[in-house]
Amino acid sequence: MNATPGGAVDRGALVLDRRLGQGGQGVVHRVANLRINRAAADGGWDVVYKEYAPALLPDLDAAALTAMVDLLGELSGDEGRWLCEKTAWPAAVVRREGEVSGFLMRAAPDRFRFDFRSLSGAGSGTRRLANLEFLLNDDAYTAGIGLTVGERDRLLLLADLAGTLDRLHRIGIGVGDLSPKNLLLATTSPPECFLIDCDAMRLRGASVLPQAETPDWQLPAGEEKATPAGDVHKLALLAVRLIARDQVTTDPTALTALSPDLGELARRSLDPAPARRPSPAEWAECLRAAAPTVPTAPAAPPADAASDGAASDGATAPQVRSKSFVAPVVFVVLVLVLLAVMIARSRGAGDHAEGPGTTRPPTPSPTSASPTRTPAPVTTTPTFDPRSLDSAQTDRTPLTASALLPVSFTDSKGVTYTRNSGSTGDCPDDSMKESLQAALRKAGCDKQVVGTYIDANARIAVAVWAIPLPDAQAADRGKQALAEFSITDWSLWCPTTGPGSQLCDRGTDIRSATQSGYRMNSHRYLLQSRALYINLTTDSSAEEWTNAAAYAAITEAGP
Repeated sequence: MNATPGGAVDRGALVLDRRLGQGGQGVVHRVANLRINRAAADGGWDVVYKEYAPALLPDLDAAALTAMVDLLGELSGDEGRWLCEKTAWPAAVVRREGEVSGFLMRAAPDRFRFDFRSLSGAGSGTRRLANLEFLLNDDAYTAGIGLTVGERDRLLLLADLAGTLDRLHRIGIGVGDLSPKNLLLATTSPPECFLIDCDAMRLRGASVLPQAETPDWQLPAGEEKATPAGDVHKLALLAVRLIARDQVTTDPTALTALSPDLGELARRSLDPAPARRPSPAEWAECLRAAAPTVPTAPAAPPADAASDGAASDGATAPQVRSKSFVAPVVFVVLVLVLLAVMIARSRGAGDHAEGPGTTRPPTPSPTSASPTRTPAPVTTTPTFDPRSLDSAQTDRTPLTASALLPVSFTDSKGVTYTRNSGSTGDCPDDSMKESLQAALRKAGCDKQVVGTYIDANARIAVAVWAIPLPDAQAADRGKQALAEFSITDWSLWCPTTGPGSQLCDRGTDIRSATQSGYRMNSHRYLLQSRALYINLTTDSSAEEWTNAAAYAAITEAGP
């Protein structure tokens, strides 16, 4: 079998390792028997496979996905190398029984991960993708989870992103859904970004799936999506919010205080008329000029900065990285040829990946750093006091699924569950039993964060609630007051698509199914979990499995 440009990889040739994530579009798995660019000095890159949800396949443009893969063969060696270093660009189409089922891409390099520290001390030390969402929170919170990025590095990170957008646009790529959830960061020197979910981008006007946008990161109503002007609008939103430590603001005041020129750029970029917006190249130049003029240490957040934003994943510490590329003129050919060789070998000896490779980006141009460097002053990390979590007056934890619920967890049975939906909403919700709603209101419930989880085999669904109350005493009283309520008195939350979504179909009766739930309080948070089999079995022997899932879920939840 050959993975030639425009060709495809057979799904049966892949040896899938652990599941890395699941969302509305499908599931992402690590591939155990493949590496891309294996001839590189670092041994090449890990490969991941995104398998689309069956419900999306009728709307999928296979020709657009194939064109994305073919692009690597059309670009020059230098351009192809750069694209694969800055993005998780599709490397091969995957087919099952002749039909497109997904695609292969490189895994995010390890420097775009960090060791996450839970604010409560539980579940600390897990490696997480360094999504930019973490930096949209105040400095005490980000330092508390093990991440500190100063003002200068924030500007340099934005400059790297602006330069990346400029180059993507010149190739004919519009990012479209440009939001922190699709951007990773590395706290290297200078900082750099890495773009994921590249199949959601638009290449030369064509999209694999209909263009979508992240809530609070939309373009003005009626504007065409995934255009250079649209990407600049969202770059401005990111710049404004990254400096303000705010999830939703569109006010450039904090950015203007740092640099009047940047503030003016933001105002122009947020203009409703796309034709009046500046270019990403203008952003990159202004950001690089402003960076040396600001402090390296994190600034104190503005007095009116909101703290209820989202968080997802953080950033790695600087590390030594080795050069990893063969001669640029043969780079793209090697990617494709070696991919074919590795898949062919997987049917025989089973060549397994050793671990993530780290690679070095092209040397920045002279304008990408300040002309002279002075020794950075010694900075101190804000001290986090866990007691601040006991009161709404001092707790700065964002009210989001990413901040309060784990990305995944493994129960005592060795089953791993991955979050496939998460949202923040009003509390209580109308679908709860009325007496439970009254008890929650009395406890001081106003908002709630709910997440849903599915195991790798799509057998058990788990829902977890994190409900902030005024203080730790209220959370303790709330737990006692809710002791009389059954788990079936709580509403069942489901992902909108994929495994588990059918549990919320109209007319589905789940009350008689075997299910388990736990309740506890942590600081000022009331936590509740619920687990049941998706097939709604009533077999009592299933309870040991739902018990394990519900208990692990609640012990991993909280700040």
